[in-house]
Amino acid sequence: AEKEGDGECAEMGATALVGRCMFAFVFLASSLNKLQTLSDPIAGAATLASIAPRLGAARALFRDKTGFPLWMLLPFTDRTLLTLAALTEGIGAALFIADSSLGAKMIMLFTLVVTPVMHPFWLNHDEGSAGYQVDMIMFFKNAALFGALLFWHGTRPAVVGSRRVGAHGSANDGAGAASRVKWE
Repeated sequence: AEKEGDGECAEMGATALVGRCMFAFVFLASSLNKLQTLSDPIAGAATLASIAPRLGAARALFRDKTGFPLWMLLPFTDRTLLTLAALTEGIGAALFIADSSLGAKMIMLFTLVVTPVMHPFWLNHDEGSAGYQVDMIMFFKNAALFGALLFWHGTRPAVVGSRRVGAHGSANDGAGAASRVKWE
């Protein structure tokens, strides 16, 4: 019976790995695309020019709401901000594939900060425009991805905790990790 439980645990681990790879792919591909674009002087300049108005609006909103200029907290150029965002996204995705909660938190941070800045559909008053539709879809897609990461993070101790010594016992107690995973 222990061998059967170990097989279930291995199957669950393989399924989870495939799921994490599929989930993280969108962030990893996006990160690599941003970094590649920034490495090209012409494409990088065009990208920076296209995001500058949204970054400027975010800075102005922060200043208006707090009375404090954002550049004093984050004294970076747009290029540096985009590079840091792409690195956070890409490293987070790679760590998430490796089943790291730090990776999930990095992707959550990236999504939480970037989504309202880059997809503020509520500022576009032409609800029939393609720009409004794309920003609204991207905003809610990112909100759903954030929710999925929140769910993953919330359920993680129930699964990963079964491999550690603690409330669930040790991984070698003969019960098999799959038998300790609790889904309520």
